[in-house]
Amino acid sequence: MPADIFLKWRIRGRIHKAWTASVQRKSIEIQPRYTAGEVFCGIGGLSRGFHSLGFEPKFANDVWPLALYNFLMNFDATYAATSGTHHGDILGLVGSVEDISISDILPKISSSSGEGSLKVGEIDVLLGGPPCQGFSLNSHVRSVQDPRNYLFRHYVRLLKGLSPKIFVLENVPGMLSLEGGHFFEEFLREVSLSTTVDCPGYEVRFKILNAAHYGVPQERFRVVVVGTRKDVADRAGVVSLPIPHHFSLAQAHFKGGRTHTFHYAIGRGKHPSTDQISHIGPQLEPFVTVIDAIGDLPKLTNGGGENVGRYGYNKDAPQLSKYQQNMRSDGELLANHWCRALYPPNTERIKHIPAGGDWRSIPRDLLPPGMQRALRKDHTKRYGRLSPTQLAGTLLTKPDPHWGTFIHYDLAQQRLISVREAARIQSFPDRHVFYGGQVDQYRLCGNAVPPLMAQAIAKQVKGVLDVYYGFDERKIFDKVVSARGPNT
Repeated sequence: MPADIFLKWRIRGRIHKAWTASVQRKSIEIQPRYTAGEVFCGIGGLSRGFHSLGFEPKFANDVWPLALYNFLMNFDATYAATSGTHHGDILGLVGSVEDISISDILPKISSSSGEGSLKVGEIDVLLGGPPCQGFSLNSHVRSVQDPRNYLFRHYVRLLKGLSPKIFVLENVPGMLSLEGGHFFEEFLREVSLSTTVDCPGYEVRFKILNAAHYGVPQERFRVVVVGTRKDVADRAGVVSLPIPHHFSLAQAHFKGGRTHTFHYAIGRGKHPSTDQISHIGPQLEPFVTVIDAIGDLPKLTNGGGENVGRYGYNKDAPQLSKYQQNMRSDGELLANHWCRALYPPNTERIKHIPAGGDWRSIPRDLLPPGMQRALRKDHTKRYGRLSPTQLAGTLLTKPDPHWGTFIHYDLAQQRLISVREAARIQSFPDRHVFYGGQVDQYRLCGNAVPPLMAQAIAKQVKGVLDVYYGFDERKIFDKVVSARGPNT
């Protein structure tokens, strides 16, 4: 990928090196053991969750060059150190998945054994989240003719050609209902079938997961499908979906919302009692609130902030929450903490909205003409202001208050949330840097899979692969400590 395409997206090399050094200063970790590839990778939310548990990306694909650039800058150390002029161990494939063949992948990646190129069946997990706009319940026009709805077929094509041991596919719940569920049923049918000796088909499990159940400070429902190759399932068992460890009151008002969710973790106005969830052990933890997620970040004015700055000191957040500690890097550099500017009449409108409120608090004469005719029960997310003590709603790609909840909860700031605050709400660690223009950064963030939810899925995948490979983590750890000496 030519470096000059990305000149306007670059952060100076010394900045990235500081982040790299920060990551390297982390406590001793076992080196990555399992391999992954991702199509429709975006900025890498799925891969970020898997990478945190030792999965090493081997290839990544996206049709948007900036998205792939972001992915490689965050996961490929050689690519980042050379500002995109040289690839390291990750093969970057820019372009539509329709144009990618198995021959574009396998011969160009070294085998994990160190002998020759990657073989069919060798990669451990294939990740992917096909474009969701055509399936989305929020789409202005849901049409069976939308060409994006058929891209999952190319995911299936690559899946059968690569024959990974496990696959993970993520999409919006609307995939279950469009055309009576035809698309989803076709997908399940195709991945279950045995097509070649190398690809005996997959044992499939799926659920509609809410990101809030896995420690993400956001209500975000997504259908997640995991498939375990049948020979792997026979030897090590089938990958299941992760059970919730946080509580949420959100209701799943869409097809499959009751039958395919962890319904016991979805309340109806009160926390479930211990006996209601005794089959999963301890009582569910409280959800992570918005202020616990972003309350430590420096205050900004409307349209203020910097693409590269520092944490500074926030006197209103003297003690970091557990979530904030997990999100921060070791250093003082803070990337992407800048917010899109609001202009009149929006600057006047938002002054009337309390924390947790929306357009219904705006005087009628200040509302856009169309909303002056709206019923008060409609459009309750428009001109939404976050509540500091609650979960955020589903983060969208465009920070426009007319369409969603993007207004910061602090009445003294009167602004939209910054890109970094959006990333925190998505559960991206601060060391995951966003490149590109400001609007592009918001879009990259809003399109992503929350890494903490991906990490919960990765834990289930890793458990099966550990059994498959006969992996003994204690022996590996002892080997690392022994190599580094007793005082490490």
